[in-house]
Amino acid sequence: MKKIFLILPVLLVISSCSKLEELNLNKKDFATVSGESLYNGATLQFINQLSNESVNSNVTLMWMQHFANTTYFDESRYDMTSRGIPVTTSNSMYRLVLNNYREAARVLKEQPLAGISQVQRDNQLAIVEIMTIFAWSYVVENFGDMPYSQALDYNYPSPAYDDALTIYKDLINRLDIAMNNITPSGGGMPAGYDNIFGAEDDEASMWYKFANTLKVRMGLMLYDLEQSYSKTVVESAAQHVFQEGDVMSMHYLTAAPNQNQQYVDFVASGRDDYVITSNLIDAMQPTSPEPEHVILKVTVTDPRLKFYAIPVIGSNPQVYLGGAQGQSNGYTSFSHVNPIHLTPDRPWIIMDYTEAEFLLAEAAERGFSVSGTAEDHYNNAVRSSILYWGGTSAEADAYLAQPSVAYSTAFTDWKQKIGTQAWLAYWLRGNTLWNSYRRLDYPRLFAPPEYKQGINKVPVRLFYPVSEQTLNPDNYNAASIKIGGDSPLTKLFFDKEIF
Repeated sequence: MKKIFLILPVLLVISSCSKLEELNLNKKDFATVSGESLYNGATLQFINQLSNESVNSNVTLMWMQHFANTTYFDESRYDMTSRGIPVTTSNSMYRLVLNNYREAARVLKEQPLAGISQVQRDNQLAIVEIMTIFAWSYVVENFGDMPYSQALDYNYPSPAYDDALTIYKDLINRLDIAMNNITPSGGGMPAGYDNIFGAEDDEASMWYKFANTLKVRMGLMLYDLEQSYSKTVVESAAQHVFQEGDVMSMHYLTAAPNQNQQYVDFVASGRDDYVITSNLIDAMQPTSPEPEHVILKVTVTDPRLKFYAIPVIGSNPQVYLGGAQGQSNGYTSFSHVNPIHLTPDRPWIIMDYTEAEFLLAEAAERGFSVSGTAEDHYNNAVRSSILYWGGTSAEADAYLAQPSVAYSTAFTDWKQKIGTQAWLAYWLRGNTLWNSYRRLDYPRLFAPPEYKQGINKVPVRLFYPVSEQTLNPDNYNAASIKIGGDSPLTKLFFDKEIF
């Protein structure tokens, strides 16, 4: 009997532990996350980072002088440290985007096929890789040298900074491999897991076009540095870019947290933080008297103006007026974003045929072998932008016929022709605008009078995250010295021409 009594407490302990362990089990949430879900979540975070208008996260539409602030205007004056914009950008990209893309690829490789072919799984992995490359290019184009080879690896808590050009070339090589792994008729992500091309019958072929258009853009970004390499990259992709009517958009839902980020920032926030700038308004309609730094003088009102903006509320007759960059602007005194853009499920353009045509116009001017002339591609780009936003063919013809717009009579510098019209066309796409501006040096944008921190020109990069100075000081200091100083005015590897 003594033996029985000794064993019984042990059994009771084991039984109690087992019951306690059951309390730790979460029986409601998923035990595992699929690769498709990880991809979908990372993509939402990435596109939200590209499109959001919070002064804490992304200020490129203010730097590119499409939007002016009403109350909080220091960010338009190039203050990016008070709100920690570089830290927010870096954390979002490394932790929420790149890390989850990496995990999505890992899980998809191990995940059972479950009713799909190996060809479709290969396409899915190629899609994840293409978006990963896109995300990495965004990081490098924002900061320059950044952790890459040792990034996202817990074995390197203080990762070294890789050379930006080396990263960029590796990304282009990776892009080639990803494109070679796509079977256009092989399908892609399952329904509900690709909110970009998921509704398209030819989803995989659209991803192939996007990859080629991205490759053309990346190749052109390197022109100032390595012209021969740039030519090879661009010419290898130019015949496979987006075609007329192609638009790559993020498709949102009506319910939070999957709503259009600009709807969240402009409407759901309940704040009145932004108006359209006078720089944009004055470049889209005839002005009298002429402003000091007018970007484009037109005699015919840009047909996109009525779709981009609304007249000043209560004005009679109705007028479009823009606020001053870097100044406090009364919300009721100036034009606002047209409400058609500010619905929760409004698609947000990532890349499109319009951009592809501007890129091909640039490639043609640089002497690359792409079909068509620079003028043809320029006209196609301007026309497609006008038609996309709601204008008519007749309006596009009248707009293009103006001497200040027609390719043969507009600015003498082709970069100014293309750069100015791209600046007008890339509506609501701050980072695309910023890349175009830094590559072409047009349109001519001027710093507001009361600029901050000695930044007397439009910034051409983000500061390194301030946290790196304390958490990774040796590598931070080495990278800062190598690129020429951790300043927003330090031109990056692709940006070598000086005004």
